[in-house]
Amino acid sequence: MHDELPKPVKAVLRELAGKAHQKALTAALGELDADFVAWRNGEISAFELAHRIHLFHQGPDRQIHLRYTRSVDMEFLVVQSVREGLIDRSEIPADVMPYLESAFALFRDPGDPAE
Repeated sequence: MHDELPKPVKAVLRELAGKAHQKALTAALGELDADFVAWRNGEISAFELAHRIHLFHQGPDRQIHLRYTRSVDMEFLVVQSVREGLIDRSEIPADVMPYLESAFALFRDPGDPAE
């Protein structure tokens, strides 16, 4: 990827990564919310809910946190988030796209036409 990105490009990539982080965490919390509903409906005990919260914290929450807070390569992170549907490619400003083309190329299947 690029060794040194211009500050405005870095800022856009951080904003996009933040948006992806929010969406990933929201989706994971949505799954945990179902456990709260089950608890409120008397389908699981408070102990089981606490266990599921613990599993969430040790699993999805930790993975998402580490992914978005320890990433060194913002270009890769943003492109990966686009590929996963967390960011829409149309949200990427045209002046930022040239900095992401090599990262998009890494994800492209050899048989796919250029995106």
